[in-house]
Amino acid sequence: MIRSQPRLPARATGPAVVAVVVLTALWALFFWQLLTPTEADRALFAKGDFPLHYFSYSDYQVERMWQGEIPLWNPYNYGGDPFAANVQWAVWYPPRWIAALLAGRGGWGIEALQLEVAAHYWLVSLMMYAFLRVLLGERPRRLLDPALFGSALWTYGGYLTGYPMLQPSILEAIAWLPLMLLGAHLSLTRPWWRVRGVLLASVMFALSFFGGHTQTTLQITYLTAAYLAFEGWRRAVSRRGILGRIAVFGGLGAALAAVQLLPAYELVARSFRTEDYHYLDKSVGFSFTELTQFIWPRLYDAEWWPLYLGVPGLLLALNALLRPKKQHVFWIGVIVVGLWLSFGGNSIVYDLFYLVAPGFSFFRQQERAASLAVFALVVLAADGLAALLRPGDTLAGADGRRLRWLAGGHLALASSAFLAVALVTELRGDDVKEITPNTFAFVALVSLFFSGWLAWRARDQRLVVSGTLLALIVADLFTLGVNSPNFVPNTPDQRIQPPDNYDLLRQPVADIQWHVDGAAGIQTYGTYWRIPDIYGTGPFRLATLEKLRRIRVDRRWEVFAVRYATMIADVPDNVPVQAIGEGVNYDGEPYTLYELENPRPFAHLVYQARLSDDGQDGAREILLEPWIDLREIGVVSEPLPFDLPGERPPDAEVRAFRMVMPEYLEMEVTTSAPALLTLALANYPGWRAEINGEPAEIVDTYAGLIGVPVPAGAAQKVTLRFLPGSLIAGGALSAVALAGLIVYLLAAALRDRRQARPGAQPSRS
Repeated sequence: MIRSQPRLPARATGPAVVAVVVLTALWALFFWQLLTPTEADRALFAKGDFPLHYFSYSDYQVERMWQGEIPLWNPYNYGGDPFAANVQWAVWYPPRWIAALLAGRGGWGIEALQLEVAAHYWLVSLMMYAFLRVLLGERPRRLLDPALFGSALWTYGGYLTGYPMLQPSILEAIAWLPLMLLGAHLSLTRPWWRVRGVLLASVMFALSFFGGHTQTTLQITYLTAAYLAFEGWRRAVSRRGILGRIAVFGGLGAALAAVQLLPAYELVARSFRTEDYHYLDKSVGFSFTELTQFIWPRLYDAEWWPLYLGVPGLLLALNALLRPKKQHVFWIGVIVVGLWLSFGGNSIVYDLFYLVAPGFSFFRQQERAASLAVFALVVLAADGLAALLRPGDTLAGADGRRLRWLAGGHLALASSAFLAVALVTELRGDDVKEITPNTFAFVALVSLFFSGWLAWRARDQRLVVSGTLLALIVADLFTLGVNSPNFVPNTPDQRIQPPDNYDLLRQPVADIQWHVDGAAGIQTYGTYWRIPDIYGTGPFRLATLEKLRRIRVDRRWEVFAVRYATMIADVPDNVPVQAIGEGVNYDGEPYTLYELENPRPFAHLVYQARLSDDGQDGAREILLEPWIDLREIGVVSEPLPFDLPGERPPDAEVRAFRMVMPEYLEMEVTTSAPALLTLALANYPGWRAEINGEPAEIVDTYAGLIGVPVPAGAAQKVTLRFLPGSLIAGGALSAVALAGLIVYLLAAALRDRRQARPGAQPSRS
């Protein structure tokens, strides 16, 4: 007797479970070159921002975390700058902590950061599926699930698989958009979620901000607030209810993110970027010709194609645009506004937002607003696909006929363009493997298959037809995404190699007593190799130090306590140096490494001071006066608490200088006369000085560095600690907000449990 096999429970084969399995399989396929155990087949993310910016600082962060420290200061970048305050470095981003723990002590490398990025694509696909599943309100059968198709379009479309892959801050900021909108939608449509939905959106706001790209967070926050306002109005929610939801969403989200938000605001207000970037710098966006990305993704050897949604995605979205329904109005508005904003200064729309909308005047590269338009197109495409996948639909209605006409027009355009380009390529004798003609051929082929699928779909309702469409979408998007310039072979020449003279220049924190001028040789890789460079990378360099780096070379080396300099040009005649090595930088240019014969110490006593009458601007002018001996004279922007004697006493000495940790310096100072202790350290809010355990004043010295007036005394212990008040206030606010959120959720859970008992009255909240 043959026993029948037990059937799996319905939940185990339900659409949501099938979607998770399929999306996980798609994710593994897309990133197989990162996941494969075969070392020869592995790929790396391309050189550029990914290793230079993001890996460098994630590596520094994780190293400090495993030492049990919060990295508030970085001594290897720009001569020392606030680290945790820089939102791009994602110090407070919980997924980074999880990734660091999974990597283990000493296990963080560039592959670990790549896996963190890849994991976000898996999360994005699941979160987008959840949002579309609720938004569309469909009850699909396994693969007949429009939310599954929409998730694939958003996750693996041209925008997310373009430059956000190499700039994790953008990816990790926009990743939480689906759940942010899901919370807003549930708050308006489900009574049980009226408050909980707004709380969910607020948490996603904070996670997005912690992810590190404020511009993206600003854009998706505006989008969510607009969704609450429009959908609330459409669903006849009271004005008070709409404004209350928006206020809680923005207020609680900002409070949860305050530990990052307040220090970031403090840093941005003092950054060179804020002072020197204006409208013309910030208004750069797409040109109108780049709209061709919607159809042809790789024209003219383009590195990325953020507007490309694939042939099926584009045609399904266009079909929905041509038959707008009430639920489409908002998304059509998002497409229009997002696209116009992405043109930046090429359209007047950006000018309006620049002048009126808070926050839009802070950021560059307006083409990033295209993410909003692409997201809205995906929503329309998924909604259009829902009609095709409903049982009984034969594409016989007006929508179906319109889609067929669209597909036919697209096929005619793609095919004729391919034939024309192929003919020109042949006549000119160009390489047949050139990207442009092959792009036209690829799009024409996908268009042909989609038109064939529509004809097949009109005659057959089987599950395999829907699976075929998913396969076509995957073939379309994955072929381009996996073969994009983001992935390069895992070979030594694709990895950042140590600079020449690396062993001499690298300094552990405890040994930092001088700086390096690495402009010619290190080329901003100081943090990557733990070299205390006075140059660096990152958008928020301090304006005061940036202006100091632009003064005359000999003066710059003096105030920054430079011991080693990499130079392509000649060394100033008035600086005694010794050539101790040669090297070739990352651009292939030869340079010479010099050691200054008498470098200024990191901490140095002076007994004369010149007071600027014009603040730091005047101080920088004084620094350039040839008769000013900076080794003996401190240039200050504010009066000292006591007069200096004018002559150096014989016992003046700074001993046992030590950087115990980047946020804590200690030294022993002996002087028989009052002195000004100068340090090659940025004068930034949060540094506090003590002398023998008593608070001491910090004065601005050399137009942006720290000076500490020291009274006469022997073996005085001087310490400096960095703990910004903005961090304390922001951390306290975030802790209170998080505690309040947890208390509310626990109370709500207890209330729901009581109401679930027999005879209990249902709650309206």
